[in-house]
Amino acid sequence: MLDEVVAHYTEILDFLGEDMAYTVTLPNAGILTVEEAVRRMGFDPVEIEAPEAVPHSGNSIRLHQVGTSVVTLDGVYPMPERKQITDQLGGDGFRHWYVAFDINGNASMYANYGGAQGMLEYPEPIDLPFTRWTELLGPLHSYADFLTRVYDSEEEEATVDFVAACLAVTELESGVRLDPELLHTPYSALPIPPPNFD
Repeated sequence: MLDEVVAHYTEILDFLGEDMAYTVTLPNAGILTVEEAVRRMGFDPVEIEAPEAVPHSGNSIRLHQVGTSVVTLDGVYPMPERKQITDQLGGDGFRHWYVAFDINGNASMYANYGGAQGMLEYPEPIDLPFTRWTELLGPLHSYADFLTRVYDSEEEEATVDFVAACLAVTELESGVRLDPELLHTPYSALPIPPPNFD
């Protein structure tokens, strides 16, 4: 099953583009609506641009209702300021996954299961003194053996693309599949002010 899901994401990586941040947020009970997701991110739902409002603002985050969960897609180079906005979707009563990558090959994954958090970075594992990267996986620790396949080491070469691996883990944990069909479904857009670098 895992290899099949990884194969799906390996196949669509070129379709996804060069820069992207993708999240899935699933409530433990009930439904997370797009409007509630926008509130959790610190915005007013009246700011949402409807699916037929084309073209959307260049700095918008796309929001898709997928069953009881909300998926966000951000085609802007992944920046900490924008991640902080979507990180607010996590917390008590929710499970939240974040996968981001850029044109330079940098990628990261973050998971928040209502307080239990895990993280992973590429091309190098997060390096803290005396802490192996596997100890930072938190609620994703059961995937540690699989995720070792994304790193080169003296013992073995990487056999799985990092982004494909993270997207596969997100699907297996959330039940939500990122595919071209989802990307072409109607969505709402939340305009995000550009960062202030002053």
